[in-house]
Amino acid sequence: MGKEDTGRLLSKVAKFVRNPLKDWSELDTQESVPADNGYSREMLKEMIERRQRNDFVRRREFDMLRKLRQREAAGGTADGAAAISSFNLSTTGKSEGRALTLKKIDEIEEQMSQQWWKGRGQGAEGPGSATAPAAPGQVPAGPQAQEDHRARAYADTEPGVSPSTPQGAAGIMASREGAVPASLEDAAIRFAQSDDAGAEAVLLQMTAPDSPHAEHAEVWRALLDFYRATGDGEKFGAASTRYAQRLKRPGPEWVSLRSLARDAQAGFDAMPAQEASAAPEQRRPDWTCPALLTREGLAELTRSLAAAGPVWHMDWRNLKTIDHDAAAPLRALFNHWADSPVQLRFTGAGQLLDVLEQAAPTGDKSIDVVWWQLRMAVLRTVHEPDSYELASLNYCITFEVSPASWSDPRGSYECLDQAAPPVPDYPADSGGAALVGNLGGDCKPMLQRLDAQLMHALMPIVSCAALVRVDLEGARAIIDWVAGHEEQGRRIEFVDMHRLVATFFHVVGITDHASVSIRSN
Repeated sequence: MGKEDTGRLLSKVAKFVRNPLKDWSELDTQESVPADNGYSREMLKEMIERRQRNDFVRRREFDMLRKLRQREAAGGTADGAAAISSFNLSTTGKSEGRALTLKKIDEIEEQMSQQWWKGRGQGAEGPGSATAPAAPGQVPAGPQAQEDHRARAYADTEPGVSPSTPQGAAGIMASREGAVPASLEDAAIRFAQSDDAGAEAVLLQMTAPDSPHAEHAEVWRALLDFYRATGDGEKFGAASTRYAQRLKRPGPEWVSLRSLARDAQAGFDAMPAQEASAAPEQRRPDWTCPALLTREGLAELTRSLAAAGPVWHMDWRNLKTIDHDAAAPLRALFNHWADSPVQLRFTGAGQLLDVLEQAAPTGDKSIDVVWWQLRMAVLRTVHEPDSYELASLNYCITFEVSPASWSDPRGSYECLDQAAPPVPDYPADSGGAALVGNLGGDCKPMLQRLDAQLMHALMPIVSCAALVRVDLEGARAIIDWVAGHEEQGRRIEFVDMHRLVATFFHVVGITDHASVSIRSN
């Protein structure tokens, strides 16, 4: 036996020792295995490295998108976003800004729950229970009370400000935000008497840098409401800038109460003619969404559409919340509409999309994915491809999974919001009852209209979103009207009232017989 055979035999014996369970004849076939295993290990290693690189790039992109969204939410520009992504991320920043705004509104409403305009007869501290005036020659205790005492003592030397009596309806201003300065009553009375110059002078005096009320947010907002009521957008912008600089918070958005009142009145005047001349599907929607949409509401929707004609008209303006159990059936319904040749007409589609946007916040993985799917189904149904792509991007940021891509819907869709003049968003329980414009003199026709609108209302709510001014004669008529309803066990609630009219309602005693809540913006 040669050396080569001896070496091969010893090598084979060594293989048998390492693999005792292998058959003697299979030991020669093991020589090709290491190469294959090595090749497999190299392939596996390459796959792992490629996946790690992809994951790193994806995480870096998501971090970059989050930083851009945070920069936009903090007031930065969107130039960087435009250079990196083809999507318009400004809407995402607006969504976060809206969430911060809603949070701030909730804080303000919680503070205002202690104020007198939430109702004086509810046991809360109000002007009637404010600090009593000091006796002659006695200075009230506390630094803020001393400042108010000095302000009243020297009020006659201040131009444009009349002395405020200690028994004023607003009482002495407390140090915390939420109480109402007594001088605000003077501005409200002057405004009710159409003395706009005098009311502005009082409000500007109260918001001056050396005023003890310069840090009082409600005083500033009363000034901004004054400019809204007078329609002076230029002065509103300047005052809003000073408000933001002084209180370190963004100012409210501009809206002309005069324009709102004019459009609302035009809508009221044109309503009978529109009802008479419009087509049947335009006069009244086939289905009106309730404030809380449940599975029972969806059943009513399907029954209503089954009895409707070829064009389906739905009104979503009253929608506030969608029950979780109704989300999945509603998603299936919208997907069916998008894939079917149906003719849809929506009123208030923006309200529906706003509710769904709040239900599916970006970055919150704890939210049920059905809300995102419902939102994108609605966007597809109403033919909004750009908004759909933006929602898909936010969905991908939140769950790191790409949703279904856009596909054109088969049905036709039309938004009917532009068919009527813009009317303020009245509460769903108000039945359209509203005070509009300037009220003075004989208000009996207006009050009779309110009685007819509130006849079957579960909660007698009157919207004041388009109310500009109420004079003394109008206030007397309103007092008699709300007192009559209070005797019948129905307490009228006025909502969305601007601050000068709300203060005047308190001065004349309307808040003794009705509830008043001010604007939230």
